[in-house]
Amino acid sequence: MFTIALTADLHYGTRHAAGTEANRDLAADLHASPPDLLVLAGDIGAGEDFERCLEQFDDLPCQKALVPGNHDIWVRLDDERGDSLRVYREHLPRVAAAHGFHYLDHGPLVLPDIGLAVAGSINWYDYSWAIDRLPKLADDWRDRLRTKRFLRGRHNDANYIRWDLDDERFTREVVGALKSHLTRALSWVPAALLVTHHPPFRELNYPHPEPVQLDGLLWEAFSGNRALEQLIESHCERIPFAFCGHTHYAREANLGPTRGVNIGGDYHFKRLVRLQWPSGAIRTSQFGSE
Repeated sequence: MFTIALTADLHYGTRHAAGTEANRDLAADLHASPPDLLVLAGDIGAGEDFERCLEQFDDLPCQKALVPGNHDIWVRLDDERGDSLRVYREHLPRVAAAHGFHYLDHGPLVLPDIGLAVAGSINWYDYSWAIDRLPKLADDWRDRLRTKRFLRGRHNDANYIRWDLDDERFTREVVGALKSHLTRALSWVPAALLVTHHPPFRELNYPHPEPVQLDGLLWEAFSGNRALEQLIESHCERIPFAFCGHTHYAREANLGPTRGVNIGGDYHFKRLVRLQWPSGAIRTSQFGSE
């Protein structure tokens, strides 16, 4: 049996005492019972806290892999690491490699001995989950998408994601790369495990009561994309599981035969999923209280 441990939204270094303790307890649990593979599904730590988080797992005796989250590519004005795109393409992969983590956005982790690959991506949003409904709720919907402005407040990506491209273009880039990685991985092994930060399909997103109000619909616009759903559908017989984070809300759903799991950690508590391969058995542990 091969054990894959997955967690998301560690948000290392944020000002939540309970979250700091939960991070410490999660790391202690992994060290007490090491898996064969550890995968982090994004929002690891903003700025220097990304590396500080990875240091927790330096002496963990297993393979390690990660995808970044949107918080991980937040930058300050005149950030010495560069803009968000440079952080995503260059800085984070270097830091990950220095701490023994495979950077899944640059290529799949192939495990031929167990007939499995792990493919992953930050994933992103191109508004396609909501763009057909937004014009009915707001005349200024285009401006709200451009500025990431809600009725109450503003998406922090508008404040800290800095690059010379738009969300649609970045979505095309990351989904295109993941498509290439999946095709390559599935030419080598029978099955692939998918790990993303933003939800890979809509049913894993944070649920909103119907009818969805404007702010809820805008959150859907900023949470995922239809292109990745279509990619999963084209390979679903060979993608038994898809894991994600981002919403801080634990949720499970299927897309065809693909079983989706939103890990669901938050700032003040953390969750760890242990998947047994090839049986598919899942055990979830929580550190800290909701």
